[in-house]
Amino acid sequence: MLIELTIRNIALIESLRIEFAQGFNVLTGETGSGKSIVVDCMNLVLGARSDREIIRTGAEKGSVQALFDVENNERAKALAEELGVECEDGMLTVTREISRSGRNICRLSGLVVTLAQLKQMTALLLDIHGQHEHQSLMNPLKHIDFLDAFGGESHHALKQKVAELHQERTKNMSLLKHLMTDAAEKERLTDMLTFQVEEITAARLKRGEEEMITERLAVLENAEKIRERLSVAVRSVYSGGREPSAQETLSAAVTALEAISSYNKAYAELADRVRGAYVTVQDIGYALQAAFDKIEVGPDRLDRWSARLELIDKLERKYGPTIDDVLAFGEKASERLESIQSADARIGDLKKTVKQLDKTLREACEALTASRTELADVLSKRVMAQLADLGMGRTQFAVRIQPEPKPTANGLDQVEFMISPNPGEPLRPLAAIASGGELSRIMLALKAISVDAEGVDAMVFDEIDTGVSGRMAQVVGEKMCKIAVDHQVMCVTHLPQIAALGDAHYRVEKNVVGERTETNVIRLDEHGRVLELSRLVGGADDSESSLSHAAHMLSAAAEVRESMKAK
Repeated sequence: MLIELTIRNIALIESLRIEFAQGFNVLTGETGSGKSIVVDCMNLVLGARSDREIIRTGAEKGSVQALFDVENNERAKALAEELGVECEDGMLTVTREISRSGRNICRLSGLVVTLAQLKQMTALLLDIHGQHEHQSLMNPLKHIDFLDAFGGESHHALKQKVAELHQERTKNMSLLKHLMTDAAEKERLTDMLTFQVEEITAARLKRGEEEMITERLAVLENAEKIRERLSVAVRSVYSGGREPSAQETLSAAVTALEAISSYNKAYAELADRVRGAYVTVQDIGYALQAAFDKIEVGPDRLDRWSARLELIDKLERKYGPTIDDVLAFGEKASERLESIQSADARIGDLKKTVKQLDKTLREACEALTASRTELADVLSKRVMAQLADLGMGRTQFAVRIQPEPKPTANGLDQVEFMISPNPGEPLRPLAAIASGGELSRIMLALKAISVDAEGVDAMVFDEIDTGVSGRMAQVVGEKMCKIAVDHQVMCVTHLPQIAALGDAHYRVEKNVVGERTETNVIRLDEHGRVLELSRLVGGADDSESSLSHAAHMLSAAAEVRESMKAK
């Protein structure tokens, strides 16, 4: 049950708190007074899409908070426990805050939750029937959703199974079509990939090879110059020839210092240091000689390495800027070639999988159709029973189920509501022949049936009385009054017959305070209700006959409410 709704800085509302009563609550007001704002705020707290434009001019953020009594709502309490939300004294607050910066905060009893979690909770607390849902009765494609909504857990499990099987079948069929490409295209791809893989494989590329070849070519192209310079270095360090080498000079120095090392410790130390230099120079001499010996000469070697570098450059131009890219391209081409070559086997497996899925999906669809057929029969009888209470006792209502040409995620069924408002007339599509008043009553009948099935404590009807007047307005009001015996009902209406039946009556009004327009909601006392009903009837507020008629309506409505509560 919705105990209280607090609104701050939304549209024309600066600050407003509405305390709702048990039973039947009605909201009335002149056109443009702001009734839709109150309903929009209820939708906002239920998780509807928010728009920054709804924030009151001059404010940076707006908020809506709803206080619910969930003491007797076991499903809501179980979900609250699962989410870690405390319901102190059986109370739960739901808060939605929006800001101009785009920040959107959702809270359950002060705990920040996701929008999805907020929607999951509020779906168990409050159901709003707005004009968009009313209009959905005119769309036959939506009728299947109405029918499925009345199914139990087993029905919804079947519906979920069909959706999952259809998704799996679609996925496998898409892969199968991808593999079953045109034969000529497949052969062309095979030839191209085979050539690419063989060309890259035959090259026997190695990572870092290009740098090594570039260095070798630099040496080969300057071999004579390098040999000449290395030869000078070898003679200077290792073998002196006519002039003593560095190694020979250091050797003589070691011999000289060793001869006098016994005279002074310093000489011995110098001898050791020169000996160390001798060893270092000796190693350098070996390295220089080895470098000299490795110099390759001859045009054949130059041609061979030049040809190798040219091959690498060619492959890099075709398959990638580096050897790593060429090798990666080759690996991918090889994988793709293997995939194409093994496609026939995969196609065979996928065909078997799709065939099995077709069989399983059709069986699930048939089970879902059987469930819908049973559900349609029950729903038709219950709707007609409700319509009898709404002055349409001679109306025939049926749910027509026809097969789809092929399975969809929704099964194999086309569902459409059919009615015959007059005896002797055949059943015809609801969307084609129903009047506004008939649609309103049929929707109310569906809601009356669903209120117990869905286990929602509170319901909001936003101008469900469209197209209804006179005696039928009284009938519709009595039906909502009857629902309100066991459930909290809030109804936005412009009909005095319905407004008179409310346990609590709220007037939505728009006033100018200073230079700002504000919307306010006040709960009317007995005198206030008489004045408001008089306005709804169409008479002047101070007309004695209009006020008398309004007072009589309230008195008669009170008797109706008492008789319903006594049943």
